[in-house]
Amino acid sequence: MTLVFPGAQWATEAPAAHGLDPGLLQRAAAAVGKIDKRYGFLVVKDGVIVHETYYEGDEATRRPVFSITKGFGATLVGIAQKRGFLDVKEKVSDWLPVHHPHIKEGATIEHVLAMTAGGSPEANTYRYTSGPILNSLPNILWLATGKSPARFFDEDLAAPLGLTLDWPRNEKGWMQIGNRGPLPVLRATHRDLARLGLLWLRKGKWRQEQLLDESFVDAALEPPFPEANTAYGYLWWLNKGGGTWRDPKSPPTARDGKRIPGAPENVYTAQGARGKLIMVIPDHDMVVVTLGETNDEYQPTLDLWDAVAPALPV
Repeated sequence: MTLVFPGAQWATEAPAAHGLDPGLLQRAAAAVGKIDKRYGFLVVKDGVIVHETYYEGDEATRRPVFSITKGFGATLVGIAQKRGFLDVKEKVSDWLPVHHPHIKEGATIEHVLAMTAGGSPEANTYRYTSGPILNSLPNILWLATGKSPARFFDEDLAAPLGLTLDWPRNEKGWMQIGNRGPLPVLRATHRDLARLGLLWLRKGKWRQEQLLDESFVDAALEPPFPEANTAYGYLWWLNKGGGTWRDPKSPPTARDGKRIPGAPENVYTAQGARGKLIMVIPDHDMVVVTLGETNDEYQPTLDLWDAVAPALPV
């Protein structure tokens, strides 16, 4: 199968050309529009846009995405590993030898990516954070690549993907991956976020370049520490069954089974505060994006799947 990628502009094609019913997509858009306050709903299938609805603004409107930023952070780590600059199995202290008061002794980069870098060294305890622990990653990337995080992002991710987003940086080129930091949060369009989802759907490939190793993508989309959280990979939310998953609350609420009960186990999401979502549906070669504002952190994920599922090809 020939893989399709957007150029400077996305191709838009009729849903029927990709096995989708346009009427059902319109119903999905109406359902998504009822998820409290919504800004937009974008569906990419087979590498092209097959549906786009904006309830406020348009395709060029940038919105704060909060913790969806973590998906970009995981991607930068994957690019750095692909190029031999670092390995996620390396200890944080190998890169940052001054003791980090929040990071447990012996924690690796993988622990940071999996939200298990805090707590007791003897156990992998899931502790969701958007603060200092996570923001050790830009410092490691700077040391590993020899580029400021801003330059590394601009040259090695934004340029090949054609991203138009606004990721704030200070005058030295430092950027935060966890949104609880000193800088404003990343702002992106629905279409920017769809590019990130498509890169991961394509196993790290973008056009003719393999930006991330497939092995890194595969590892990122499995729970590296399932005893801590079966629904969390490398800063992406997973849908694996057969265990206990924990939400971002402090302390986290524990639940058994799949995070999205009706969805396949290989569906995964990037999630930002108050209902910002990228949902990747590999079985149908689809990426779905919606940004908005809700009072619930988890329910919008279920609502998005319930809206989209009836429109999927049989």
